[in-house]
This record gives sequence, structure tokens and C-alpha cells, in this order.
Amino acid sequence: MTTKTLEKTEATVAKAEAAMKTGVESLLAGVSAAAKTTQTIGIEWAGFAKESYEHSAATAEKLSKASTFAKALEIQTEYLKGSFERGLAQAASLRDLHLALAKDLAKPFESFGLPKVA
Repeated sequence: MTTKTLEKTEATVAKAEAAMKTGVESLLAGVSAAAKTTQTIGIEWAGFAKESYEHSAATAEKLSKASTFAKALEIQTEYLKGSFERGLAQAASLRDLHLALAKDLAKPFESFGLPKVA
């Protein structure tokens, strides 16, 4: 091998090592961000489950004290309306978190020229 060929090979290997290091660092950053987002999703679900249980227990207590059938229907209607609204809010929150998770997971691959997640 000539010196020129050897220098070219060394330069190519150095570029490949730098690209690999950058890629691994980017992948680790993306995985770390995804892990944090996944943890947040779990916390959201646990909080929603706790809130739902507390809401159900409070409603059951109110129903047990209802003096008339009409009052019981009013309590159930209030419960269903509140549950529906909380469910919609939770769905919106989880949608945003899952979108963030997709972005976190796609970030390491942006250097490959793939389209970005909107």
C-alpha cells in the first residue's frame, strides 16, 4: 500500500468512527428521552386510575345517601358527565405524551434524512 492510500483509509476510518460515535450518542439521548416520556405516561395512568376510583367511591357514598329516585338519577348523571369529561381530558393528555414518545424515538434517525415526525 502506498502512503496516500493508507492516509485515505485512516481518514475514512476516522470519519466512520466519528459518525458511529455521533449516532450512538444520538440513540442514547433518544432512548433516555423516550424512557422519561414512558415514565410520565405511567404516572398519568396511575393518577387517572386513582382519581377515577376516588370519584367512584364518592359517588357511591352520595348514592347511598340519596333520599329519592330523582336525586339518585341526578347523582348518576353528574357522575357520568364528570367521568366522560375526565376521560376526554385524559385521552388528550395521553395523545400528546404518545406523540412526544414517537418524536423521542424518531429523533436518532433524523440524521439519516428520514422525514421528521410532525
